[in-house]
Amino acid sequence: MMPDVMQAIFAGIPGLDQAARVRRGMQILATMPRPPVGGTPHTVIHAQDKLAVRYYAPQGAAAGGTARATPVILVPSLINRAWILDLEPGRSLVDALSKMGHPTYLVDWGEPGPEDAEEDVGYVLLELLHRSIDRVCRHAQSADAFLLGYCLGGTLSAMYAALRPARVAGFVALAAPVSFSNGGRFREFVAPGVFDVERAVAADGLVPVDVMKPAFQMLDPMGNFTKYLAIEAAASNPQQLTRVLARERWVEENVPMAGAFAREFIRKAYQEDRLLAGTWTIRGERVDLAAIKAPVHVVVCRRDFITPMAAALPLAAATGGESTTTVLDTGHIGVVVGSEGPRTFYPLLDSWFREVRP
Repeated sequence: MMPDVMQAIFAGIPGLDQAARVRRGMQILATMPRPPVGGTPHTVIHAQDKLAVRYYAPQGAAAGGTARATPVILVPSLINRAWILDLEPGRSLVDALSKMGHPTYLVDWGEPGPEDAEEDVGYVLLELLHRSIDRVCRHAQSADAFLLGYCLGGTLSAMYAALRPARVAGFVALAAPVSFSNGGRFREFVAPGVFDVERAVAADGLVPVDVMKPAFQMLDPMGNFTKYLAIEAAASNPQQLTRVLARERWVEENVPMAGAFAREFIRKAYQEDRLLAGTWTIRGERVDLAAIKAPVHVVVCRRDFITPMAAALPLAAATGGESTTTVLDTGHIGVVVGSEGPRTFYPLLDSWFREVRP
């Protein structure tokens, strides 16, 4: 199609009225190598199945601060790569926290294979996550730990804190959905009567990436075009282009989901909204968010279309202890790797951890 014809077709559509720039962005994305990610030095202190727990030693002296005793465990979503929390120098949450003096641990869920297909929510919570937290506490010689759960990792961390509250010194829920009737576009995609989870997802198989990716693209229908514009705009600045391509690598490198986990989570969370109702039972134990007595900090993002604010905010009132809420003017990914991260979010976490445990 001729460029002038494309321009005429796209005219007036936000993000599509600059066909030449979109085309250049597409070419750059198709031809440029992806930058390395996850480069902060660490050691692996625990491994189970595909999961690994990475340890980032505190560097309080280098930052002019004081080393902390209570470990901080970062729990990302299990359907994305964990290195979104260690994307690049200057935009790495694990590096920032360790430089602020916190013993920092990252749960990397890894990539499940067919042999992991029958791992359900109970296995993820009470086997994988529980053992990870136990190993961290032993490694750090601490009775408990701070949890920071991001997105789906935040939902799972909330459930864990309700089931095993003794190990949790404090909990930060970052863009973590708990009210799934307010789950936005994704909830509409898998709503009862729209999505038959029993027929669509085999309990003994995996939900492949090529099935999940279209669902996430539907959350931001114009995202493919606006990202090409962003790539084209960054092309003249090597550092900025590297940053944009690193984020794009994260978007590209999704991981499949165990069928048993997907069936249970979609049905009980997004279709039946059981978490806030207190009717979700894990291996005979009811998940009661009021059982969380540790301090809770709910962080939501005003421009988050993956976890709408209405889906995350109710956690603050549902827990049984002291809770605080922060609203940041950023998006779901930008909160950890955008400029808002080092400017606002990282220092906010440091202050909150030190306030909970002076």
